[in-house]
Amino acid sequence: MMKRKLFIIILLIGASYTFAQEVSYQKVKRMYERFEYENVIKLSDQLIEQGGVSDSLMIDIYIMRANTFFLREDDIATRKSFENILTIKKKYTPDPSNISPKLISIFNEVKTEYLRQHPDVVQTQDSTHTKPEIKVIDPSTMKSAIVQNILLPGLGQLYIGNNTKGWLTTSVSTLSLGAMIYLVLNTKKKEDAYLNEPDKLLIQQKYDDYNKSYKIRNVLIISYAAVWLYSQIDLLFFSNGERNYQDKLSNSNYFNITSSQLSALQINFRVPL
Repeated sequence: MMKRKLFIIILLIGASYTFAQEVSYQKVKRMYERFEYENVIKLSDQLIEQGGVSDSLMIDIYIMRANTFFLREDDIATRKSFENILTIKKKYTPDPSNISPKLISIFNEVKTEYLRQHPDVVQTQDSTHTKPEIKVIDPSTMKSAIVQNILLPGLGQLYIGNNTKGWLTTSVSTLSLGAMIYLVLNTKKKEDAYLNEPDKLLIQQKYDDYNKSYKIRNVLIISYAAVWLYSQIDLLFFSNGERNYQDKLSNSNYFNITSSQLSALQINFRVPL
C-alpha cells in the first residue's frame, strides 16, 4: 500500500511538472503572437535553461526564437537557433506556414553545413534482420494536409504523397461535388416550376420532374458526404508518408495555404507536369 501511494505521488509530481512546462510554452507563444519579442527571448531562455521540455515543443520554441532574432537582424543568433533544432532533430524540415522563405533559405544553408560537419554513420546491417522502414508524417505537415482535405477530399492524401489514392479521391469528390451543386440548383428550379404551374394538367408532370430531381439530389449529397468522411478517416488513421519541403515545392504542392509574420496570406494551387 505504501509503495502504491509513493508511486501515485511521484506520478502527480511528474504530471504537474509537465503541465508547468506546457503553460510556460503557451506563455512564450502568446508573447510571440503579440510581438513581445524581448519577453519571448527572456522566457524562452529560462525554459531552455530549466530543461525538461519535450522535443516537439523545444523545436517550436527555437522556431519562434529564429523568427525573433531574424526580425532583430541578429544573423548569428538566428543560425544558432536553427543549429539547436538540428541537434534535436537532424532531419527536420521547416513548415513554410511558420517561417518566411528567406528564413527557410537560411535554414537550408545551416542544415547543409551542419550535415557536412555531422555526417551520418553508415552501419552495415545483416539483411536477415533488416527492419521495414517506418515512415512518419511531420505534425505540421499533417496539420496542413488535414486543412486541405477538409476543403476538398483527396487533397490531403496528395499533400503527404499518397498520389494514387489522392488523385482517385480528389476526382471522385470533385465530380460528386459538381453534380451535387448542379442538382441542388436544378431541383430548386423544378420545385419553383411545380409550385408556380397554373395548368392543372401539367401539375403532376411538374411534380414528377421535381420529385425525381429531388431524389437524385439527395443521393448525390449522401454520396459526397460518404466520400468526404472516408477521406478524412483514411487520412487520419491509415495514411503514411514522409515529405520534405523541397518535395512539396517541386512535386506535390497541389494546394497550399501559407502565412507568416513577414508576408501576407497566400493561397496556391499547382498541377504537376
